[in-house]
Amino acid sequence: MIWVNFKKLLVLFLVLMASVLTIGSLSYANTIINNQVIVRSGETSTTYDLDKVKWERENGEIKVCICRMLCFRALQTLASRFPDRIIPRDDLKIITGWTTDGPEEQFVKEMGWPSEDLLVKTGATDPKYLTIKDAVFYFIRKSTGEAWEITADKSIYPKEFFTYRTLIKTGEAGAEQKSFFKNALRPQAVADLELLPIIDKFDLTPVLLYQEDGVIHIPIIITSSGISYTLELEYGGSNIFMLNTITEH
Repeated sequence: MIWVNFKKLLVLFLVLMASVLTIGSLSYANTIINNQVIVRSGETSTTYDLDKVKWERENGEIKVCICRMLCFRALQTLASRFPDRIIPRDDLKIITGWTTDGPEEQFVKEMGWPSEDLLVKTGATDPKYLTIKDAVFYFIRKSTGEAWEITADKSIYPKEFFTYRTLIKTGEAGAEQKSFFKNALRPQAVADLELLPIIDKFDLTPVLLYQEDGVIHIPIIITSSGISYTLELEYGGSNIFMLNTITEH
């Protein structure tokens, strides 16, 4: 085991190794070609269809929930990281910056995630003021410490969508603005999330994860020779970390 000061570790690792290593911020281009995602819990696998789970009831009216659709598409993007594209529900924790009721309705109520496994990230935006930057999901695999960040591209939503949405949510929108949002912007956002195939609209990137058990997981390092590794650094107290594991892929 190698013990190092955390600040020195970052400096030495990033500076000295920069000449021979490239820290891979690997982003995966994703194409979504259908409206199904498979979620496994225990020995049971369930196929969910977007056309069946995208609905919500609001003020007595049944309508498409854009937030549920966003969550669904993010989960479909994650599926590319698992064999047969089957999501292991019991092995995943979710952290999101999307602070509407959509994530809870989709992941917890519809798909059965335990409520304690769905968290809102620290410093998340008030639901009234959401922007495309808040359309972020972190999926953390409990058994391995792997973590992925999934973000939505701004082209998923029509221009001015969030501006008008905020005006409505804060009670500042006039009649014309409400009408424009309801009859133009919202239907376009729904259409953008429904249109298939969805190409390069959601980005998946492995991320550095500091786990609750004190382990920093560095998901990928690529050497100049093309060999890739993952690293784990375990916290030893007093800002000291030890090199725990190095895994070659």
